[in-house]
Amino acid sequence: MDHSQPRVHRPVTAGSRPEPKESVLKMRAELWAVLAAACWAVGSTMEKRGVAIGNLSPAVGGAVRTAFSLLVLLVLSFPFLGQLKSAGAKSLTLIAVGGGLLSGALGIVFLYTGLKSGHISTVMTIAFCLAPVIGAVIGYFVFRERLSPLQIAGVVLCITGAVMTVYFRNGWR
Repeated sequence: MDHSQPRVHRPVTAGSRPEPKESVLKMRAELWAVLAAACWAVGSTMEKRGVAIGNLSPAVGGAVRTAFSLLVLLVLSFPFLGQLKSAGAKSLTLIAVGGGLLSGALGIVFLYTGLKSGHISTVMTIAFCLAPVIGAVIGYFVFRERLSPLQIAGVVLCITGAVMTVYFRNGWR
């Protein structure tokens, strides 16, 4: 392949197909999302059992999870820790508050509290069906992202699925 010539980007129009490399990249991102979902589903099942067997509070369960996660993440990120020098305070604050406080600490304590007292099928469905719905709403209003009619239908289906999971958790009424 000749890399000396600039690559020409053609717009994707109705009926045309994106270049294979672009499709692979999109599929790759979707594959990572599927792997994340599988890890969260299996991991949450194990966490529910661990908190119950150990008779732990949700906060202690979250602390054990976070401590182990920190060790693994430090090993994985070690070659890239130099990036922190140029990241800037705003970037690190957003990550600390969004990921550390909201997603990490509070989100995990709320999830563990729900898992400790509820059915995993109900708690996981509500948490992980509504997260993308809330994300889509934030994307629309804060980041001015456009939602297609099919994406709006997907949001409605997520909400419907979460409601049905709660309403029919004990079978047909």
